[in-house]
Amino acid sequence: MPFPLHDGGSLSVYNTALGLINQKIDVKVFALNTPKNWVNPEIIPQSFRAKTGFEFAKVDTRINPVKALMNLFSKESYFITRFISNEFNNHLTKILKAEEFDIIQLEHVYVCLYLKTIRKYSNAKIILRPQNIESQVWDRYLENISNSLKKQYLQVATYRLLRFEKEISHKVDGIMAISPNDSKIFRKWAPETPVVNIPVGFDFDSIKNYNFSRQYSDFPEFYHLGSMDWLPNAQGIEWFISEVMPYVKRLYPDFRFRIAGKNMPQHFFNLQEESLIVDGEVKNPLKYQSDKAIMIVPLLSGSGIRVKIIEGMAIGKTIISTSIGAEGIPYKNGTNILIADTKEEFAEKILQCANSQDFCREIGKNACLLAMENFDLNKTAKEMILFFKSVIS
Repeated sequence: MPFPLHDGGSLSVYNTALGLINQKIDVKVFALNTPKNWVNPEIIPQSFRAKTGFEFAKVDTRINPVKALMNLFSKESYFITRFISNEFNNHLTKILKAEEFDIIQLEHVYVCLYLKTIRKYSNAKIILRPQNIESQVWDRYLENISNSLKKQYLQVATYRLLRFEKEISHKVDGIMAISPNDSKIFRKWAPETPVVNIPVGFDFDSIKNYNFSRQYSDFPEFYHLGSMDWLPNAQGIEWFISEVMPYVKRLYPDFRFRIAGKNMPQHFFNLQEESLIVDGEVKNPLKYQSDKAIMIVPLLSGSGIRVKIIEGMAIGKTIISTSIGAEGIPYKNGTNILIADTKEEFAEKILQCANSQDFCREIGKNACLLAMENFDLNKTAKEMILFFKSVIS
């Protein structure tokens, strides 16, 4: 769902649609609305509905323990089969019968379940726009799991997911990868399929009245903002709280860290103390970040590109991220971002920031320049249109 604009997935869908609309492309958005991340349709702005002919279908992707167990006896990944929905398929069929399209863009590998339906009722070229390499996300996540039974189950599901991703890469007409690493992998899997690397775009008009100086009013404020129902985010924050924070506080006793994001697990609230403030879901992410200068992104797993880092760069934040968290961004460590992969490196970067507001201002300014140069949604939309034309021709 393209709203609310609280996570990378929603921002990616919304900014892609907005960028294409700005380039005078007729766009229709058809979304999955799931119980886990249910969005009240009434919050979708009327202007967006009118511009995109917005429609959605309910898809129940909740984990069913019995179905998950029985899935072991099938050949498909449970990650994939959870997205099978007759309601979605019927709604999609109705749209395809009523309207004609030049391009149908699938914003996630899971939507590729409906390729047969699209081929049956449409002559449009099909472009896969994966948010990341899903099997890579799970591979990296598995490296930090100690529960042997859970790990074995996820290994099977991840292997089947990898097989699905490889098969799908041969069946679409083009792949619009979100990062250089992702595009490299898809080219290896399907050399015959056109692949291009186009990153997520950012709407700079949305921050034209942003107060870049306010973030230094209560300096230094360290924070993390991300959807906590995405396992890599939760995993990374758990590691940061248990391993990094105790080490940092020995060197910097005044260190204080705030975390926010939708679907915050209760056990994070239970960990609250003077140096750890858990804010949970926030209504306005830009407003929440306005008085905070230093964003921490301690990802240990993941793939693709982190939209929240792009957003943070656009509003001039000093970002301390792991190498995995910053993947897909053409950064220069120490110039427009700070990279830390160990507790010692995080402590070093945190102290460096805390000791110099001027240093943070310079990193934040350079980050904003990098975002404007590489991630403006109007620029990425033009690149998309060129790729569409090449695939059609």
